Amino acid sequence: MNEIVISLGSNLGDRKKYLESSIKILSKRLRLISESSIYETIPQGVSSTHGNYLNQVALFKSKISPYSLLNLTKRIEKKLGRDKKGDLSPRVIDIDIIIIGSKKINKKNFSVPHRNYKFRPFVLIPIKDIELNFKQINLNLKGLLAKTQRTAEYREQVRLYSPEDLQGRKS
Repeated sequence: MNEIVISLGSNLGDRKKYLESSIKILSKRLRLISESSIYETIPQGVSSTHGNYLNQVALFKSKISPYSLLNLTKRIEKKLGRDKKGDLSPRVIDIDIIIIGSKKINKKNFSVPHRNYKFRPFVLIPIKDIELNFKQINLNLKGLLAKTQRTAEYREQVRLYSPEDLQGRKS
């Protein structure tokens, strides 16, 4: 069985519900081991008018093939109403496969480990919450987090989500 790390994000509608629904659907096919806290993230690389994201990481175990997993995540995104207008458009749900055990895939539209996860504090910060065997997958999370958290800018971009803090604020 492979340890599978999935990153989820939503910045439209009931963001928390979309994260929860995605994990629930994934759990029907994969064994859920743990899930991170939910973090609120300022949009990165896009207009701030997109609205803040809620991000979460979940750890699963499964023997599912990488391409079957990719198809599953795309079906879930479609089922929950994701509009594929563009990679950087606002979305009800975005599901990324970050790691599948020690597997390595490097195709144009699919890479494992995810080719950008090392540069995404909204993935690295939640990943520390899950019970991942970092040595097994040869991941130096401590080093990656240290690089990410060196700047105050990144620390301000990702913070623990608290619905009470957000009352009255448009998300």
